[in-house]
Amino acid sequence: MKLKAFAKLNLSLAITGRRADGMHELDMLMQNISLADELEIIPADDISLQCEGIPADERNTAIQAARLFFDTAGIRGGARMTLKKNIPAQAGLGGGSSDAGAVLAALNMIYDARLSRREMGQLAVRIGADVPFFLRGGCARARGIGEILTPIRNNCGFSYLLVKPEEGVMTGPAYAKYHALPAVTPDIEAAAAALEEGNRAGYFRAAGNSLLPAGIALCPRVDTILKECMDCGAEFAMMTGSGSCVFAVFPGTDEEERAYAALLGRYPFCARVHNTKEAFEVVEP
Repeated sequence: MKLKAFAKLNLSLAITGRRADGMHELDMLMQNISLADELEIIPADDISLQCEGIPADERNTAIQAARLFFDTAGIRGGARMTLKKNIPAQAGLGGGSSDAGAVLAALNMIYDARLSRREMGQLAVRIGADVPFFLRGGCARARGIGEILTPIRNNCGFSYLLVKPEEGVMTGPAYAKYHALPAVTPDIEAAAAALEEGNRAGYFRAAGNSLLPAGIALCPRVDTILKECMDCGAEFAMMTGSGSCVFAVFPGTDEEERAYAALLGRYPFCARVHNTKEAFEVVEP
């Protein structure tokens, strides 16, 4: 089976508290986008992964997802996986979580395990807080540590310019830095309502990211990119997740194309993307 595992944007992210176990309570608007990793999974006797540029061992979420699936489903089998990474790491785009969600979903289909959505969600959250979203996909409001999902209709018709500097931001240090800086809490309720109404200006007013100050402190180029996007004519620009990738929304395709041409040579990752309705796509059964 060949799949595309789509990235995500945090269209708004609020940190609302902290649990006794140290995990942060979140309220987020998450949206799948057309940037995707490419994954091929073939049934096998054991579990293996081929992937250039990143660890292909137990540190990889695809391996973790496969092991957890077989252990839980009680199925004797394995998967020979090949992964082509197109989603940059330490960007806030959810590449590792997307890969894990796609592996869980694909193995459930390949082996006809018939694990329910609830069972799959329980597996997903054991791998990472964002992984449950990548089983459902589209646009959703995610609460708790990311596992409480409510579908949202994004009627704003956005396309986005993504820009990431060479430097990344690791999630752990970003949350640690968050506590040393003044709190930023965007209005998630208003941002969600604006998306459903197709009210672009209302979304721009309400949206924000509690981790933005931390992201800028750890990677100052984030702030530079935000300013450059606005100077190029963006209506709105924001960091996704804990960074370091910035997404920008422009009034039209001409403005977006000009900004893409201006920024492409300055940064190692620059891409034009659009919303998708799914977290993954089966390209070949």
